[in-house]
Amino acid sequence: MEGHPGRDSLPEDWIAASNTPDVFPGVFGIFKPASNGRTYVGLHSGPTYSEGITQHLTSALQGGSAYTFSLDLAFAPKYLYQTCYGNLVIYGGNTPGDTAEVLWRSGLFTDTSWQKYNPILMPSKNYAYLSFWAIPSEVCDKSSFGCALLMDNCSNIRQLMKMELTASPACKRSNTGSVAVKVKTGKGPYEYLWTPGNYTTAQVDHLAAGEYTVTVNAPNGVSGSGKVIVPSSGFTTDIAVKTSACYGENTNEIKLDVAGGVPPYSFYFNGIKTPGDPVYSQLNPGYYAVTATDAQCADTYHVTIREPERLTLQQAIVTSTSCSATSDGKIILQASGGTPPYLYRLMNEHWQPDSIIPNLKADYYQFEIKDSQGCNLNGNASITAPYQNCLVVMPTAFSPNGDGRNDLFRPKVYDQVKNYELSVYNRWGGLVFRTADPAVGWDGGQQVEGAFIYLCTFNDRNNERRELSGSVMLVK
Repeated sequence: MEGHPGRDSLPEDWIAASNTPDVFPGVFGIFKPASNGRTYVGLHSGPTYSEGITQHLTSALQGGSAYTFSLDLAFAPKYLYQTCYGNLVIYGGNTPGDTAEVLWRSGLFTDTSWQKYNPILMPSKNYAYLSFWAIPSEVCDKSSFGCALLMDNCSNIRQLMKMELTASPACKRSNTGSVAVKVKTGKGPYEYLWTPGNYTTAQVDHLAAGEYTVTVNAPNGVSGSGKVIVPSSGFTTDIAVKTSACYGENTNEIKLDVAGGVPPYSFYFNGIKTPGDPVYSQLNPGYYAVTATDAQCADTYHVTIREPERLTLQQAIVTSTSCSATSDGKIILQASGGTPPYLYRLMNEHWQPDSIIPNLKADYYQFEIKDSQGCNLNGNASITAPYQNCLVVMPTAFSPNGDGRNDLFRPKVYDQVKNYELSVYNRWGGLVFRTADPAVGWDGGQQVEGAFIYLCTFNDRNNERRELSGSVMLVK
């Protein structure tokens, strides 16, 4: 918009549409720098006064085609008079200032900094002129010149290709989507290139969901491009598989839930169409194929049903009582299969998570095991009492020579003892060994052979305190 700054002045190669505009900066106190070059044009208008500027086009706009260019606009809050807003309207015509057809409107703006606009012009007829008018569209309470704008940096006009892009959805499990482009301006034949895929037709079928870009070239060299998204079909299926709680029940179930898409729905079980709700019950373990369809899509699920393994007793380890009068026997149960964790109990007693059932006297017992799904098994075991008499016997000698016989000094316990302690002293009263565990014995350590004194204390099965003492011979 280069010209000589001044009132009632025009940029070079521009024509006044009505009432001469002004070239800035330096007029009416406006010294704003140009957005490009040295000068720019200003227009202000009111209800009874309008300013516009016209450009005679080198090549006329063709009806049915699309064009674009760029320009910079700014609001002038004081343009000789106080103003309220800027508003630019572009007309197409065939004489200077002709307003035959509105081709673009900026809308009201009040930003005083330069802002870039990119008008798109779609004339319905051929036009040799473009006219730019400051158009008052609202009442201004500051002056009768309420609309004022500054304009600069107009680019060359280039032809656009207006296109309409459409897409149809794709099924989630198959490529059933499609895309199409329709050119709304200009004349063909057109060349098409879709990516991804490098398809060269206006419509492409058998596509997966996703984004696609098309570039269209016209015979006159005009090209255009656009993007379109092939959405996933709204048809959704969910599968729920319920297996039997216990081995051998055969209460397995497959259920399909469908929504969206294009009803009615159809259902198939192992390839055979089934009526009613898609719930398949009382199934044996095995392989199954279930399918749900709407008018466009089909979802097939391949299901292998496995029931839990049979709940099995691997072993029942029995520990006898120390003697006939004690209750220190126990049963240790080892199970497998089913659905852990397990619970254990003697028949008709309370369930416990511990697989060790202690404090048992010599007797015959029935036990029960169940898993987290309530599957159970029964069994039995007998606790014996190999020793009728309840006593603790201290040996008189031992020989820690590693032959596996009588290598340790410790009592033979045929009783249910607690608070146990065994101490061993040398001939000078020095402590050489002590333990609180009846199962731990003295191996003689670094002592030389000879006699040693022991003291063994414990509470017996009746919780009576007992004390055994004497001498033991270490033989090497």
